[in-house]
Amino acid sequence: MELWSYPWWTLSLYSLTALFMLLFGLFLARCRVLRRVLLHGSDAVLTSACIDLTPLGCMSLEGTGLSSPSKAARHRGEGLSPWVTRIFIAIVLQCAAIYLISAYPGTESPFWLGIVLQGFTYGSAAVCYASWGRDPYED
Repeated sequence: MELWSYPWWTLSLYSLTALFMLLFGLFLARCRVLRRVLLHGSDAVLTSACIDLTPLGCMSLEGTGLSSPSKAARHRGEGLSPWVTRIFIAIVLQCAAIYLISAYPGTESPFWLGIVLQGFTYGSAAVCYASWGRDPYED
């Protein structure tokens, strides 16, 4: 069974590769957002006029506008998480469909196709899990 002079599994592997690259790109974008926020902080200027001392002599930063970097990073990187999940589900469903199609008699597929499909599935699961990871500075 050939489709546009290519075997049927070649085009499906191209689409899986494109989805995996998109998933990895979103993971790198999320890491870049977290790193930028953690390195630069919230860019608030701390002046002596806005620091309130507690009775024990400790300062409270409630009125200064400073927030922890993890909270700011969580709000900025929050929009990528649903897309990472959706792309991961699409990769898993496509791998399952390709495997089921290759199991039918009459469809010629190479012996290593199942191994490649498992690699895409577990690789995308690892990237998805890493993108859900907890920030080291999270309270």
